[in-house]
Amino acid sequence: MGKNLIGFYDSGVGGLSVLKVALNKIKNKNFVFFGDTLRMPYGARSAEEIRDYTIEAMGFFNDLGVDLSIIACNTATSYGLKKSNGTYDYPIIGVVKPGSENAVERTKNRKVALVATKSCVESGVYEKALREIDPTVELRSVYCPALTLAVESGDFEEEYVDGIVKKYIDEFGDYDFDTMILGCTHYPIVENSFKRILKREGKKVLMVDPAYQTVLDAMDILDINENEVEYKNRKIDFYITGDIKKFKYTMEKIVDLSSFEVNFHNVKIKDLEKYKK
Repeated sequence: MGKNLIGFYDSGVGGLSVLKVALNKIKNKNFVFFGDTLRMPYGARSAEEIRDYTIEAMGFFNDLGVDLSIIACNTATSYGLKKSNGTYDYPIIGVVKPGSENAVERTKNRKVALVATKSCVESGVYEKALREIDPTVELRSVYCPALTLAVESGDFEEEYVDGIVKKYIDEFGDYDFDTMILGCTHYPIVENSFKRILKREGKKVLMVDPAYQTVLDAMDILDINENEVEYKNRKIDFYITGDIKKFKYTMEKIVDLSSFEVNFHNVKIKDLEKYKK
């Protein structure tokens, strides 16, 4: 095993939605978070770029000695998970399979909606995952670039976010879905906006945040019991490629880390090049 650490990787603040779930369930680990904010949004990047960035981040975590890494980004999971697992020996999991399993469990009419980044939608990774679990499930997808950027900037004003969310929900037209996958880790941060808009439109929809099942899967791999005695003076180290001050501004609106020792470190892109495979 490593150094009693679990790593979380995302292009920006979205992965905090996964970290937030882990904080509530995992009491005997410290955490490290890698935010590649200098190169986000990943949704506009090529498949090769996303794969390379993911390999770099997993190599960075490997050197830190993590017990397990969570690719807390649907886009990076889509393009980087397979290569990462073929490159490194420690456990690396993504958010797509857990989210797909949860969606199949919850849907009653077998019609599922996906909101995600452009790259994630175009990868077809959710269609493949759902088809492998249950070929009868139908999926329709909408990519939501403006929403990702709004969350990243920390602009959570209700009227503004609701306006963005409504525009994307309207793109589903008359598709009669009963379950929606929040297929970008930024989106659970504004989940209430989705709930408000869907309720106003008279739709009863179950929301799937892949973070929950992903964290449970990590706990199974590491044999972690939710009832473990909480370690005192736990640490979270944030490694950010871009503006740390900007990251902290949005982070503080998303998650309360007052009970942790929190440290921030700037990572230079050139220093990640040694992890390229």
